[in-house]
Amino acid sequence: MPKIVDHDQYRKELLNKCFNLFAEKGYAAITMRQIAEGLQVSTGTLYHYFPNKEALFEQVVEELAQRDILQAKAEVDSGQTLGDRLHILFSYFERNRDHFFKQMLLCVDFHQHLQREGAEPSDSMKGVSERIEKSITNLTTGLLGVNDPHLVSFLMTFIDGLMLSQMYGCKPVDFAAQAQLLTNLLEAYLEKRAQEELLLS
Repeated sequence: MPKIVDHDQYRKELLNKCFNLFAEKGYAAITMRQIAEGLQVSTGTLYHYFPNKEALFEQVVEELAQRDILQAKAEVDSGQTLGDRLHILFSYFERNRDHFFKQMLLCVDFHQHLQREGAEPSDSMKGVSERIEKSITNLTTGLLGVNDPHLVSFLMTFIDGLMLSQMYGCKPVDFAAQAQLLTNLLEAYLEKRAQEELLLS
């Protein structure tokens, strides 16, 4: 009896393994043949699931982002207060700092490659970015307890900045201290906003 293959599950397994291959060699340098060799599959198998390297990369980015967001949400949901949830979130980033640092470097490499080629991200890549942004917005809106796109953007920029600071050769980020500082800032901001809304009502 022929073996029944769950193609969607197999595709996800390939995507999870691809991240380390991309991170090791960089988007621009690695070829589909090298990816196939790293996965120990034929190039035909790889092209069966992914039409080209860019499509493969897009799916790797989306799969990892959605997985990371779900994991972060599962942890953050256990926090009772804003401070609790921010400390949990920052603890999550601290435990996985190498993973997120690799992701950031890989995305920079991808965009540098596009610039060198004089190309723009494809429509499908823009769609991936929009879906990830929506998921992040939902996560941070639940984290903060308010629907404020500017506040969501600020929070994500703040976290990206902490990650980027490691590229400058600085000492490791004290995530707990940063979480406390951010909690103090956000609590003051949200209290002021609540007072302003009370005056307007």
